[in-house]
Amino acid sequence: MATTEKALELSNYSAEFTASATNGNTAQFPVYLAANETVMIGTCGINGASPDPWGANLVRLRNPQGGEVTSWGVFSPGSGCPVVSRLSYTAPAAGTYTVWAGCTSNDACEGTLGISRRKAVVPYSASNTNAARQNTFNKQYYFNGGEVIRVSTCASNAYGSSVSSGNTVLRLFQQVAGIYSEVASNDDAPGCGSASELLYEVPSAGYYQIRAGCAGNTSCSASFTVYGE
Repeated sequence: MATTEKALELSNYSAEFTASATNGNTAQFPVYLAANETVMIGTCGINGASPDPWGANLVRLRNPQGGEVTSWGVFSPGSGCPVVSRLSYTAPAAGTYTVWAGCTSNDACEGTLGISRRKAVVPYSASNTNAARQNTFNKQYYFNGGEVIRVSTCASNAYGSSVSSGNTVLRLFQQVAGIYSEVASNDDAPGCGSASELLYEVPSAGYYQIRAGCAGNTSCSASFTVYGE
């Protein structure tokens, strides 16, 4: 599985006359998905991805039986991302799916595909957190060295994230021998309104704690997602 993930993350492609990524001129890449696994796949808005300069990328997904299961529009595209250049999908069954990467209509295009695998969706409510410094909602995970982690309440960037009320703040701490050291924080990510997002490359394997709170000493309610990219 790890080999398939790595291959997709680094997959450059160029194509033309793909009839909107539906014919044999379309680049095809296998990717293994576990049952109930949620992913975002595309050439934009994912770490390591790179879009066509003219925005002509079009990405589809087919299941192990060959049927198209592409899911566009279930979350808003990030700033500068055409809707069809990035998809999100939750696999109902484990298997090797196929990413079809082509271009809109019969245009020519190029790009680099990236994949983001969701680890969790965590709802929380908090108040009087002093910008996520006290009374926070805490969740701890083990991350591998070299992983790029996206922690987000921003629905436009991470499928499953949301802000029900208020202004969220996120902080990330590394835990070593029971001591927590802050390694990243964010309030109001660009293009996300009152939502927040952390994108962090894990330097060494270990336990990391997400602390979710609200701006100032206000109250807020949200769901943050955790993705590995």
